[in-house]
Formats: sequence, structure tokens, C-alpha cells
Amino acid sequence: MKQGLPQICLMLTLAVSMTACVTERTYTGTDIPVSQRTFDKELAARDRLNLGLTYLRKGNSVQAKFNLDKAEEYAPYLEDVHVAKAYYFQTVGEVIRAEEAYEKAISLSTATGNSYNNFGVFLCQQKKYEKSEKMFLAAINIPKYTRIGSSYENLGLCSKEAGHIEKARQYFEMALKYEPRRQSTLLELIDMEMDAQQYTMAKRQLERYHSVAQQSAQSLALAIEIEQGLNDLIAASRFGLILLAKFPQSPQALQYKTSLQQ
Repeated sequence: MKQGLPQICLMLTLAVSMTACVTERTYTGTDIPVSQRTFDKELAARDRLNLGLTYLRKGNSVQAKFNLDKAEEYAPYLEDVHVAKAYYFQTVGEVIRAEEAYEKAISLSTATGNSYNNFGVFLCQQKKYEKSEKMFLAAINIPKYTRIGSSYENLGLCSKEAGHIEKARQYFEMALKYEPRRQSTLLELIDMEMDAQQYTMAKRQLERYHSVAQQSAQSLALAIEIEQGLNDLIAASRFGLILLAKFPQSPQALQYKTSLQQ
């Protein structure tokens, strides 16, 4: 079982907003108000940002770039604008410019942990493991950042990809301290033990997983493989029967049926 780094989750609001606000004044010598529409650059920037991302999702990179450039022109101090531009540059394959956009985002005094975390994912994808680790840790150290378990899991995934297995294990365990029911992290720990053929430890981790999550076709297939690794064919067969009974049409069940026929 292999699991890569999660897709970057842009923390951007896609709500439709008006690009103008109203200020109240009165006619001289009276209490009669007069409404005057003024251009709000920040609202306009967010509208352009949302429009640019919409175009990007539709595959129109030209209009996406135009609107994201306008957003930056209106409000270069907005973190979301630079993160969106980084995502745009990633999408079109301009890796250097994507990194530059992330650097702009985290250079702002208002930068949040989300930008550091997203930058960390990007850097790990580029195999810049040391800098990636610094970004994840910076995100975790921001006082109001709440997605700590996610960032520790990302640290584990990136460390594992870099070949630092023990460090990866430590980061996964840290993720579970913040989110003990984090299923993806538990599955990663099982995967690591399986890779090392440490089937007894893998069995313990799977029991830990099943204490917080229901049995799935994937977890039952892992149970079969673990018991086979432990040479407990009776237990493997028992999990196989559960797999066939609960998830008869799953790919794991079909694969198990095939293995029985060989």
C-alpha cells in the first residue's frame, strides 16, 4: 500500500462578493443621506482570485492568469492571492515561479500556517526535503494553526519518501498524539511495518487501526497479508471469509478469490 502526499488544499473562499461598498454622507445643511459607491480593492481582488481559480479548473489558463494577475495588482498584501498564483504555476508546470509565489505568501506578516503547510507539500514534491521539513514545522509553530495532525502526517510522508524511516515513524506518532483517530496515519504506520516485514508490529498497528475505524476491504486485505506473513494460515483464512462476506465485489475480494484458485 502506497500513499503519496495529499493534494494541496487551498484555503480560499469561493463565495461571490460585490466589488464595491457604500459610504454614507449627507447633503450640506440637511440630514438627508447620499450614497456613494467606492471601489474596494480587496473585495475586487478576491473576486478576481475566485474567477481565476474557476477558469483554471475549466482549463482556461489564459483567463486564469489574467484574473490572478489583476488580483495581485489590486491587493498584493493578500496571502490567498499568492497561494492561488503558486497553485496556478504548479498547474501549468512553472515550478520556479510557483516557488517564488509561495515565498511571497509566507513573507507577509499575516501569513498563516496553511501557506507554510502547502509550501511544504510543494517542496516535498520537488524533492527539496530539508526545506520542506522547515515549512511544515513552521506551520506547526504558528499559534493559531489548527491542522497540526495533518502537518505532522505530511512530515512523516515526506521523511518516508526521503528514506528517513525512523524519523517518519516519529512524525506519524506525533500526528496521532494530536489526532488519535487519524486513519490515514495509522495505515501509513502499518505500511511501514509491512515494508520492513515486521508482521507482529504490523498486526499491533492494525489492531490499533480497527479500534478507531470499521473494517474495510483494504484493512481486511492487510490483515490477510499480515497473518500470512506470520504463517498463521487459519487466521488469514478467517479474515478472508470476512472479506468475501462483507465486501464481495471489492477489488481486494476479487484478488483474494484469484489467489485461492492458484
